[in-house]
Amino acid sequence: MKAPIAILIFLAGLCVALRASDASRLEFDFAQSDYGFVAGFADYPQNPDIDYQLTSSWQARPSNLGGASALFISGFNHSDDLFMYWKKRVTGLPPNTSVVLTMEIEFASKYAEGLVGVGGAPGEGVTVKAGAVPFEPQAVVEPRVGEWRMNFDKGNQADGGADMSVIGNVAKPDDGNENYVQLLRHHHGQPLTVTTASDGSLWLIFGTDSGFESETALYYTRLTVWINRADEPHLWLERDRVPGTLRLVWNQGTLHSNTTLGSGWPSVSVGTRPYTYNMQAEPSRFWRVSQP
Repeated sequence: MKAPIAILIFLAGLCVALRASDASRLEFDFAQSDYGFVAGFADYPQNPDIDYQLTSSWQARPSNLGGASALFISGFNHSDDLFMYWKKRVTGLPPNTSVVLTMEIEFASKYAEGLVGVGGAPGEGVTVKAGAVPFEPQAVVEPRVGEWRMNFDKGNQADGGADMSVIGNVAKPDDGNENYVQLLRHHHGQPLTVTTASDGSLWLIFGTDSGFESETALYYTRLTVWINRADEPHLWLERDRVPGTLRLVWNQGTLHSNTTLGSGWPSVSVGTRPYTYNMQAEPSRFWRVSQP
């Protein structure tokens, strides 16, 4: 069995040891495939008297974004409480184990910030959430009210729950038009802790909880997920999607000045996670790889 690779990074005189082989990273580029993600809807009547026009597919994104495929989902929020989501089961994790999970979601939205809508704004009134559970997330009918509800705690509208947390909304900067633009929302600095199933699996789930009483239509273009044991803090360096940059990622939350990572780890002094390092300004002499 190979010894773990330790990466030593020198940033402005700081030396940070990284256990790169311990970092579990999943990336789903939806231009390439739908990767078996399944869409769903909840928080609407079992027998609605009006068409919610619930739609989902793997289809081309808007032409101004290149036309590659993406996960598309849309619906009319007549109930003032529509939840639209995508889910997928992942395996190969340690069974019955508490893990720390961070999700980063890239999607396209056309809803500018600062607009006014019925029930809520079309941008700020549609909350983006992400999470995971050790069983299949499903919409089930709640007999008392006759509505479809999720079988886990996602919270409601702008509030997160035990199994999903709020990572932002779908509002884009006001650019004066209705074109779709790419946005990024993430858990960085506020990771989730979840326990895996007995077979080492987890169900990933992300989507929107809406207070805007009209149509929301979004294109999800990429999902990146980091999963690590909660009892083993991990710090690692990876290339960012911005050319020429690296980012320093810690699975336990935000790296503050003089954060102590635990026994055997030096203190670090960086900005909020992920810390981006410009490789163009400082060449590769600032980092090296060694195998103890």
